[in-house]
Amino acid sequence: MYAIAIMASLGLGAVLGAQQFSHASPLDTAQLLPAPKVMPEIALENQLGEAVAADSFDGHWSLVFFGFTSCPDFCPLELQKLGKVLKLMEAGEELRVVFVSVDPERDGREKLADYVNFFHPHIIGLRGSNLELAKFAQFFGAAYDRSAIVDNRVLSIPAGINMPNGIGEQYQVNHSSRVFVVNPAGDFIGSFAPPYTTEEILSDMQKLMKN
Repeated sequence: MYAIAIMASLGLGAVLGAQQFSHASPLDTAQLLPAPKVMPEIALENQLGEAVAADSFDGHWSLVFFGFTSCPDFCPLELQKLGKVLKLMEAGEELRVVFVSVDPERDGREKLADYVNFFHPHIIGLRGSNLELAKFAQFFGAAYDRSAIVDNRVLSIPAGINMPNGIGEQYQVNHSSRVFVVNPAGDFIGSFAPPYTTEEILSDMQKLMKN
């Protein structure tokens, strides 16, 4: 039943992507938006507990990925690739990888900090209230929800809603799998849709950052 919920969620992400992104791109893998989208006001925090607002994205390129630290497969695989991109580019503050946890009940600051640091010391972890996370994800068109087994049935908890009391920690997070690109002006300009390789992301980011 989890598999059905996961596929439905990822399917929604694919639909959003098809509606939003242009395939007519000079890049090899990245899909660009028809026009940049200005970052909205946000109220999140990083893994150190520091406030993160929209202007925190100004002045550098960012690769934004939504997931959760208990993810058994996709998140660690993709963060390995993104960490390798940072290592190969040696970009310093020019390029940042931002991992946004959509599981704030389980992903506290310390857990989030340990998780992102495992993949690369410069990866930034973001967390926040369910409402703020849902607004941030919606801006990018990133679909996600949580699902739990209750009385032998799948209970789906939509983005933006707090986990009901009594669920405990045995639930699944279903999330879209794109990596979103934000430019130094703080504008969302496009994304990478899987499958993608480290080399493909590296090549396209080098082209973008030269322009």
